[in-house]
Formats: sequence, structure tokens, C-alpha cells
Amino acid sequence: MSNSFQPYNTIISSATVESVTGSGPSYTVTYSTNVSDDTKIGDKVIVEKRDAGAGTGSTVLSTYTYIVTAVGSPLMTIPPTYDLTIKYEYDTAGLGDDSPADLYSGGGSSGSPEKAPHLIGRLTAPFILFVD
Repeated sequence: MSNSFQPYNTIISSATVESVTGSGPSYTVTYSTNVSDDTKIGDKVIVEKRDAGAGTGSTVLSTYTYIVTAVGSPLMTIPPTYDLTIKYEYDTAGLGDDSPADLYSGGGSSGSPEKAPHLIGRLTAPFILFVD
């Protein structure tokens, strides 16, 4: 997934989703990727939605943006997992709130689709210097 949503810096380019709980607009997402060390409250989670089983290079139906509202401590599972609480903000096609569990990468099959990877980004602000 490319970082096409400037002006954000990519913190994690492809976080793997293990599970999702909650109902819109807030969700707790459990990742197998370590998202706890670098993610901060206010960061954005960007997810490209494709048709289930259409192929990972298929057309993006919509790009979803969530905001991180809580960062959990690593869970003592084997292997360890990591939680983020995120809240739906918008999507580019105007489809409305959707659970991250229902956003597919296009991989797998329509009967057994793969969840889309999550890109985590941080807003960058331009620096303006005023000199008197």
C-alpha cells in the first residue's frame, strides 16, 4: 500500500490484523504486528477495501480512515499480539462506517477472504517561522 494520503508520515506500512471487536464507529483491533511501540493517540489507520477474492491488485473500492483513540500494552499471548482502539472517520467512496474486519485485501477467495493490511500514519504539520 502506498502512502498516498499526504501530509502523513508512514509509521507502519503494513500491520496484520488478527481480530476485530466492537461496533461502529469504534473498534478494538488486535494485530500480530507490533503497533504498540510506535503508534500514538491521534495517528491515522488507513485501509484499502477491495472485493473479497478479486485479487490484491484489483480496484480499490474505497480507502477508509480511522483515528487511533487508545494504544494497548502488548498482550501476553504466544506469539504476542497488540491492540489499538480506532474510530471511523471517513472513506473516499462515501460508503460509511465499516468494521475493519470487513475490509478485504482482495486476496483469498470470496468464501475465505483475507483482511486488508493497515497502514498507520502520523499527520505532519508544516513549520512556519515568523520573524519580526
